[in-house]
Amino acid sequence: MTDTHPLLGRTAVVSGAGRGLGRAISVALAGAGAVVCGVSRNAEELESLAAEIKAAGGQAYAFPADIRGSADLDRLRDAVLAEVGGVDILVNNAGNLVKRPVVPLPVDEASGEKVGQPGSGPASVAMSDEEWDSVLDTHVRGSLHLVRSFVPGMLERRRGRVINIASSSVARSASLTVSYQVAKGAITQLTRALAKEWAAFGVTVNTIAPGHFRTSMTQALHDSPEGQAWLKERIPMRRTGDPRELGALAVHLSGDLASFITGQTIFIDGGETL
Repeated sequence: MTDTHPLLGRTAVVSGAGRGLGRAISVALAGAGAVVCGVSRNAEELESLAAEIKAAGGQAYAFPADIRGSADLDRLRDAVLAEVGGVDILVNNAGNLVKRPVVPLPVDEASGEKVGQPGSGPASVAMSDEEWDSVLDTHVRGSLHLVRSFVPGMLERRRGRVINIASSSVARSASLTVSYQVAKGAITQLTRALAKEWAAFGVTVNTIAPGHFRTSMTQALHDSPEGQAWLKERIPMRRTGDPRELGALAVHLSGDLASFITGQTIFIDGGETL
């Protein structure tokens, strides 16, 4: 291990790795020397990620899979372990977002009355059970599946890092994203519970709670003048985050110098939750 490659010899599994923050984390971990196993339902995005990392001199593999159901999990686990031998770092990043109210809201949208952030959909249409389940299954069930697949080896070796990606919304609230906030709240509590359970075995578990970063999920908000004004008004630093900043935090939490940090939710939000 060197100062410039603190994760040399380590292997990381990153879910939702093909784009957005998952991609930024994957690139950062690879740049720090880790072998990255990218997981996503989108094979094309994963192949693009692996090509980008390899072009920069790193090592990466693409593992298309749907982590929400059990059908793909045994195949995914066996394929990853056959390729890399063991996993040292697990980043639970996969997520989705449905902007709908739990029940229809009596909003007169024709008059300009709005609910939610700029670009939110109509508040008069309630979220379906299928949409609710989709969000909870992706964030919570998917994370649990990956934990069960890759953490037993960490416990046996008495060394490992689990990083769960939540959201700064766990410390505040936002309209029309109740399912997302419930899912991220569950992730932060999962972090605390598992950190306590695994602390004696050398496996740390922490949450990164990002604020506003430009991703495919939030691009419409970032691209509109109304959205830009809304964001700058909310964030004391008057800017949104650079994904490389989040990647650097993930690298630190994955390394040896973070071995005494566990059970924590670390906000990276420009002061929005202050």
